[in-house]
Formats: sequence, structure tokens, C-alpha cells
Amino acid sequence: MRFVDLFAGLGGFHLALTQLGHECVYASEINRGLRALYKVNFGIEPEGDVRRASSQAIPEHEILCAGFPCQPFSKAGEQAGFECPKWGDLFDQVLEIMRHRRPKYLLLENVPNLENHDGGKTWARMKCDLEQIGYAVRHKRLSPHRFGIPQVRDQMFIVGSLDGLKGFAWPEPPANPRPQIAKILDKNPSDAKALSKQGT
Repeated sequence: MRFVDLFAGLGGFHLALTQLGHECVYASEINRGLRALYKVNFGIEPEGDVRRASSQAIPEHEILCAGFPCQPFSKAGEQAGFECPKWGDLFDQVLEIMRHRRPKYLLLENVPNLENHDGGKTWARMKCDLEQIGYAVRHKRLSPHRFGIPQVRDQMFIVGSLDGLKGFAWPEPPANPRPQIAKILDKNPSDAKALSKQGT
């Protein structure tokens, strides 16, 4: 299936979906350095600020991925939410693309505090907005270290589908994961290549 990678960062969604056989047809990332690294690693140069792209300019796709900025919702910031002058409107930008292109599936990611921000009202509004345009939605907090990857980073993941989520299940972590970075890089040379290009 074709997917778009919005707020692409280093390309986590891209790496996962291409390994599953899907094709990236569009990417956006506002940070110039990350755009250059994305091109080196994946052969695609992302567009800049997604707010400057019309929905019509974004290709047809079946999966929309978006790690929209977390600063408005993070405990580490001012928690201005939708009122954040710099980033508060970006979820609405994602919704506009979805309304126009109607991807069958969505994969979104943000900080875990999104669920509780403003007493739960922020996530309630987002979930309602997604459901109103036809998506069945579920969310869950996940962290890589629970799956044997040496990084503790709880994030809130959101999945949605126009056809409902019957039969969908979140991945179950192993009972006793033992993260070892050497083994991970041995098994995933593409990850090692990406790290080396970052100078790590």
C-alpha cells in the first residue's frame, strides 16, 4: 500500500512500513537537517512545512502516518494545546488531508500526556474529530524497551480505519525482554547504517 509520512523526523514510520512492503509516496519534515538525513537514508527528500502544501498536492495513499508535534501537549512545555501559536493547528492540518484523501488507515504518534492534557478534553476532541470523518479509533501507550529495543520512551500511538478495527490487536511485548544494542544492530544492518550516518 502507499503511505504518506507527515512530520517524518528520522523516518521511524517509513522504516517500519517499507520493511513490511509498503511504498512511501510523500513525506514532510520542517527541519532542514532531518530532511537531508531522510533523503540519504530513504532516497526521498521530504517537503518542508506541511501547512504550505495543499491537500490536493499530496498524492493518493492508503495509509497516513503523522507524528505531529508534541510541544503543545508535553508536560515539559507550557501545555498550550490547540492554542499554541506555533504548533497548535497541526492536528487540524492532518484532519484536512484525511478529509480530502480519505486514506483507509491512519497511524499517529505523540507524547503520552496527550491522553490527559486539559483534563482529557484535548484527546476527547481529537478522537471525536476522527470518528466524525468516519474512522474507528484506538490508542495505547507503548515504549520500545518493552519490545527488546534499548530505549525507554513511552509514546501514545493512535490507529484508525475506515473499515473498523475488528480483528486488530496491539502487539504484546515479550515477558522478559533483554535489550542488547549489539544484537539489534547485527540483525538490522539498515539501522546501523542510519546511525553511522548520524555520526553516532
